Amino acid sequence: MKLTRDELLVLLIEECSEVIQAATKCLRFGYDVDHDIGYGRNSDKLAKECGDLQAVMDELPLNMTLKEQYQYDKIGKAERAKAKFGVTAVTYVRSEEQP
Repeated sequence: MKLTRDELLVLLIEECSEVIQAATKCLRFGYDVDHDIGYGRNSDKLAKECGDLQAVMDELPLNMTLKEQYQYDKIGKAERAKAKFGVTAVTYVRSEEQP
């Protein structure tokens, strides 16, 4: 039985939170670090969670033309901001670590 749109939206929310958690661990502890506690390499966990998120996104009834347009616009916008201001979200996060 196919999932309803609302069920897919719930899954989308759950997967987004798991991607956030995995990405945060990459930033905090290192992208390719494996702490030998059964979690695996941080980058592998992020890849798995991104795959799960993409699977849910592929099932949602989205306007694919808009999705693809904004997908490329997002990266371009971030690159332009970096070129213009020399600042990205990562720059801001890392600068917060300094005393």
